[in-house]
Amino acid sequence: MKIVKSPQTATQTIPQTMPARRARIVAILTAKQVASQHELGELLLAEGISVTQTTLSRDLEAIGAVKQNDASGKVRYVTNVAGVEIGSNPDSVGKIVAEVLIGAEAAQNIAVLRTPPGAAHYLAGTLDRSGASDIVGTLAGDDTVLVVMRTTEAALDLCARLLRLAERSGTAIPTSAVGGARKRRTS
Repeated sequence: MKIVKSPQTATQTIPQTMPARRARIVAILTAKQVASQHELGELLLAEGISVTQTTLSRDLEAIGAVKQNDASGKVRYVTNVAGVEIGSNPDSVGKIVAEVLIGAEAAQNIAVLRTPPGAAHYLAGTLDRSGASDIVGTLAGDDTVLVVMRTTEAALDLCARLLRLAERSGTAIPTSAVGGARKRRTS
């Protein structure tokens, strides 16, 4: 008799949130050769993460996963988690910025980004993986991301670029400006 552990009885180690699910998808695609959404869904289900095909498609698009042939000619999903300049791919970085950015302000060479509670790490990770050469590093709290830039001008430029990406969603409204780079969004 074969005993199969159902996802409901598996020990849950990650939260059932979009950022956690997407981080797990990136980890799986990095560690294993996955050829189909069905296969990826099964791998997630084995870890206790139940996801619909539609949600999985959106997740793959959001993390920038694409199907490519590997060295042996087999098709597999790959992620290009580095090398994407902010703003050059508004369908990936832009969607995440539109979802979580509620304010951006430059303070010398540091960009201070505001998010809803719990979203700062998600935004910081996205910026870390963006490959933007002017970002020295990020530090995330609960609702604030500090982005250390190489220059004051780079911090102002980053804030302006992120605000433009957020405004494409149509939810940004201006507030008191500091160097023209501070705005807030309504939810």
